[in-house]
Amino acid sequence: MPEFRRVPEADTETFRDLVRYAFRPEAGPPDDEDEETPAAWEVGTRYGLYDDGDLRTVCKLVDFETRVRGDVHALDGLSAVASPPESRRQGYVRDLLAGALRESRENDVHLSALWPFKRTFYGQYGWATCSRGVEHECDPGDLAFARDRDGGEFVRLDADDWERMDAVHDAHGERYELTMDRTEEWWRKRVLTGWGDDPYAYGFERDGDLAAYVVYDVDGEDDGKVLRAQDVAAVDHDAMLALLQFYADHDSQVDRVRFWTPADADLMDVIPDADDVEASLHVGPMFRLVDVPAALEALSYPESVAGSVTLAVADPLADWNDETFRLSVADGEGRVEPTADDPAVKLGVGALSQLYVGYRSAEELATVGDLAGGDEAADFLASAFPERPTLLREGF
Repeated sequence: MPEFRRVPEADTETFRDLVRYAFRPEAGPPDDEDEETPAAWEVGTRYGLYDDGDLRTVCKLVDFETRVRGDVHALDGLSAVASPPESRRQGYVRDLLAGALRESRENDVHLSALWPFKRTFYGQYGWATCSRGVEHECDPGDLAFARDRDGGEFVRLDADDWERMDAVHDAHGERYELTMDRTEEWWRKRVLTGWGDDPYAYGFERDGDLAAYVVYDVDGEDDGKVLRAQDVAAVDHDAMLALLQFYADHDSQVDRVRFWTPADADLMDVIPDADDVEASLHVGPMFRLVDVPAALEALSYPESVAGSVTLAVADPLADWNDETFRLSVADGEGRVEPTADDPAVKLGVGALSQLYVGYRSAEELATVGDLAGGDEAADFLASAFPERPTLLREGF
């Protein structure tokens, strides 16, 4: 029977080969002269599914802490899911994902997130979209209007500035659910270190205080050089304009700039010639509850909400979630217990997960058929889980 467990040091090379084939097949088979292991590779814990001693499929779990409705919760980032051709379509990946959820649950981690290679693949196992962002691309000159702002200066940053950057990141992410509490390791090994070449990092200071930063690279593409912003944060509107000025000031070096904003940003209302900017809305990572009762009890609820509802949760991967629960809310806290009562609401674990973080409202879920229940139950869920802006920006 397949066994999910940590990958020992002896199987590290096999693990790397599987991941390399899955994500960089164009690089060809590895050889003894391959480059040194990037620092980014060191982040996370390696796991695999073994069958008769053979490593069939692999993944990593990355420890995070994230903010949801005023509290900090542990979250496992599921990454590097890889399976070689000889192990595919035999149920190994499903077993791997189930094993990863069990591992998270045993470690009292109630939340899971991943970046999908195909949304419907992970959707069938209970993960659901939890965040969106807008990618903008334009000529640097289209942002020249931002030079009209006054004050401040640009400074070059490096890994030793991570605490200053972290303060800006936290201020920018304060209004968004799923903002991560970044660690020093994450800043040094994932944000400010590349898989190949390291990115540039610049900041905008006012009176010596960092108010914005951008981590970026410059790539030569078919249409010329492109400045590509990878990580961006600003404490206020003026600091955001300073970043636009920074992009504009590269007009002698690059042909295009490409950067992202949260889905609710007002950027297109700020740029005078917004028609010249290509803006594309992108769905982001996917999220799910690992342990429904534990996650619901760990959440803080609006103090004004009091009442209860019975929820029939469908979970195709975690049988401990696939049942009916009664959620009772009072004084900002929730209590969950299994029940044999008829459910007032039926929904999948993915829809419940979106409701949990505020990405979709109860009304929206009901409208599209992802939540079935009466008006009274839906109204209770709407008050217990008000819609909130989300932004999960980490790549893992």
